[in-house]
This record gives sequence, C-alpha cells and structure tokens, in this order.
Amino acid sequence: MRKTGSRSLSLSNPPSDYLQRRLCVVVVIYKLDLMKKEMHTIMKKFAVALLALVMLFSVMACGGSKNTTPLADESHAAWVAHGQYLLADGTQNGWGGKDTAVYEASALKAIAVEDVKAIDNDLYKALSGKDVKYLYTIDLLFGTNDAGWTTNFLKDGKLYRANGSYAFKIAQCTVDVDGDNKVYAEDQWISDPKTAHAESLTADTLFMPVWQEEADEYGFSWASNPVVTGGAGLYTLVIAQYTNASSPEQAGYGIGLVLKEAKEGAEYEEILEYIPADHTYGIIGGFEGSDWGTDVAMEEAGENTWTGEVTLKAGDEFKVRADGAWDYSWGTEDGGNCTAEADGTYVVTITFDADGNATVTAEAK
Repeated sequence: MRKTGSRSLSLSNPPSDYLQRRLCVVVVIYKLDLMKKEMHTIMKKFAVALLALVMLFSVMACGGSKNTTPLADESHAAWVAHGQYLLADGTQNGWGGKDTAVYEASALKAIAVEDVKAIDNDLYKALSGKDVKYLYTIDLLFGTNDAGWTTNFLKDGKLYRANGSYAFKIAQCTVDVDGDNKVYAEDQWISDPKTAHAESLTADTLFMPVWQEEADEYGFSWASNPVVTGGAGLYTLVIAQYTNASSPEQAGYGIGLVLKEAKEGAEYEEILEYIPADHTYGIIGGFEGSDWGTDVAMEEAGENTWTGEVTLKAGDEFKVRADGAWDYSWGTEDGGNCTAEADGTYVVTITFDADGNATVTAEAK
C-alpha cells in the first residue's frame, strides 16, 4: 500500500509554529480574562453611581430639598414681632402703630427647617415632625426692661405674675409703599381668637394660653398673650405656620423660644389665692378721660361687689381691672372688652362669686 506524504508530530519535540499558536491562545484567554475583570469593575462602579442617583432623586421627591430652602410667606410683606420688650440691639419695641424703623428692625427672617438644627436640636426635632409651610426667626430681649404693666402665666400647675416685657405676639403684616414711605398693617395676629391657634414648642420657656373663647379657671382664653417663662435674657424665637388650618383640636402655628444668654431683669411672682377684698378696682378703656391709661375708681357696694360711673359714647370699649395694673382684669365672658351700645352715663358693676369668678355689667342711668 502506498503511503501518503503526511508526517507524525511528537509532543516531546513540537514544531515552532505549533508553540506560537498555543502561545497566542493563552494570550487571548489572558486578555479576555482581564477584560472580563475590567468590565466587572466598571459595572460595579456604574451600579453604585446609579444607586446614588436613585437615592438622590428619592430624597428630593420626598421633599428633602425643602429642608434647606427658606420657607418665606409670599402672601405677606413681613412677619413682625410685637410687644413692650427690647430688640436684640437694645431698641425699644412696641405694639401696632410703631415707627416704620422699628417695624423693619422687628421683622423676622425666613429660614429653612435645617437652619433650626443650629439653633436647638430639640426644637429641630419637634419641627421635623410637622408639615411646615412658613418658618421665621428673630433674636429678642425679654424681661430686661419695665413695661409698666404685668401679665400672668401658668407653669407646672402654678400661677405666676410677670412683667409685661415678657409678653409678645407675632403679626403677619402687609406693607403699603408710597414713595419713600412705608405703612405697615397687621393682617393676622399670632395667636389670635378664632383664626390663629398657636402651640408652644418649648414648654420650659414659653407659655401659650388655651385656645378657647371661654376663660379657663385661671382666666386665660384665646385673647391672652403668650408669655416667656424662662427668665430674663436674649432669646431666639422661631415661629412656624403649618400646612393645616387652626382648629380647637389642632394648632395651625408653633412657636419656640431658645435662651441664648441669661440677663438680669424682672423676677416672676407666684400668685396665691385671689381674695377680692384685698384689692381695689377701677374702670379703664378707650373713653374720654381714660384712654387706656387712667382708671376711674370704683367703690365697694356690698359683699364682693364694686361699682363706678363712667360717661361713654357708642362703641367705647372698657374693662375693670384691679390695683391699677393688668395683673387682673375683667370684661366680657370670653375675656374681651365690654362695649357701650349707646351714648350715656353707665353704672359699671363687678361682682365676685364664692369661687372668685367675676361678672362685669354696665347699666345706663
């Protein structure tokens, strides 16, 4: 049989072209393995970047970006602090009708929820659980001056008397600009009867009266003022308006006070049981001869009863107060001012029952 021209290969002595082919295969496999590892690393980095991007969008979608954005009220030109205390620079503040310069100096600054963390962490936690619509702050000096009158507050179940420089309210204001002149007008007081229910976010430093029309056993109602209870000092006030409307069951606003620096100032006085016979009484109001500054003395007219005469015009408002101060005052059942229905001379009477509750009446002569 005729043999072909093929030849056999010996593994012990392979030809050079065979080795080259094997070497190429090894190199190709090695490079493919490197590419596979590089692709795996790239995919891992891509997955991490994609996950971070998804988390970022998720936080933004949940409102995370709102926490760093100042929550300003575009419907009002300014939120303004009112009361007879001092501003942080020592300027005397006041109630409505003050000078434009004082209005501007007592205007609050819009801030973000995240900004509250630098003010006080507990207050930040309290606000983080709320749906905050607007948020403002200002530094104020409470209790370091004499307002010339007093107010009451309740703390730890005890009734206290405080200088009027501890009382305050905030107002959402409009501003009418006429050339270089600015006229501020209070649009919404906080707190305020029927429209603005505010809660205290810092119970140790701020007393908020009950938000109800009828006065409670201590005489507080929604007509009463908030009062600083942490002593005289420089405070950072933070006020928030929530997304929900005010109701008796749910506050529409929250106010917090953080003491930055304690100061020397007016002391608080605990109020013990009220005994009517231990006090004098007078009629004060917007009528001629008083102008909310002068009392018309009342005389005792029986057991726990005092009377006085005043000449009033229709629409004149008045109250009865004790000892020529505002520690104790009485008017309508809801704590508001009494109002004359017609011009004339009126006999105003205040009577206390056995529980110390007072009733004020006015009868035309």
